[in-house]
Amino acid sequence: MRNICIIAQRELVSYFTSPMAYVITVFFLFFTGLIFTFSIYQPGAQAEMRGLLGSMVFLTLMVAPFVTMSLLAQERATGTLELLLTKPVRDVEVVLGKYFGALAFYVSMLVLTLPYPLILSKYGDLDWGPTWVGYFGLLLAAAAFLAIGVFASSLTRSQMASAGICLGVFLFIWLIGWVSYLVGGEGSTLADIAKNISVFEVFGDFEKGILDSKNVVYFLSLCIVSLFLAVRVLEMRRQV
Repeated sequence: MRNICIIAQRELVSYFTSPMAYVITVFFLFFTGLIFTFSIYQPGAQAEMRGLLGSMVFLTLMVAPFVTMSLLAQERATGTLELLLTKPVRDVEVVLGKYFGALAFYVSMLVLTLPYPLILSKYGDLDWGPTWVGYFGLLLAAAAFLAIGVFASSLTRSQMASAGICLGVFLFIWLIGWVSYLVGGEGSTLADIAKNISVFEVFGDFEKGILDSKNVVYFLSLCIVSLFLAVRVLEMRRQV
């Protein structure tokens, strides 16, 4: 656990000394702020975060590959990964340390969006229950996206290739629900299966303020499987 904390802390510090991290943060906050501003000026707008949360999970999906692309790929490209693996630290500690560093960076961005519901609660009748459920779902989705990004970063020494792999996976799990409707039609077995694995459909319940355990398990499963695969990739590198 001590090694995981040390690696996570090192990664978090490296984010805040990297220009890319500030570009990602500005991008995320600019578009969430823009969407929030448009939403409150809509005729008949209500004091709710539902639409903004749906947009935020999509923005998270867009920025996650750029948050994680350097975690292991850059280490491989510079040769520092091999140096790190020669130290008395286990592969799982390396993967989890880097993963939690990336997750902590994302949480710091997410905290900066809290003024939006605070503004709504001050000038409207915001229901905080669905809002917190939505934020919880957003955190789970980000945890899954970042875990997939860590796995993608373990596969290559190219940061751009890592981001490309990651985006490809994200687009698949995002769009599969829509594609299935086109192929199988609503109510078909294919559509039902796709709804259960589509991020768009799964996050929809959190967006509505519905906390369903199967949706929590879905995101946690993505995290565990992705991190397990990343650890296996590092173990295979040790054996080469």
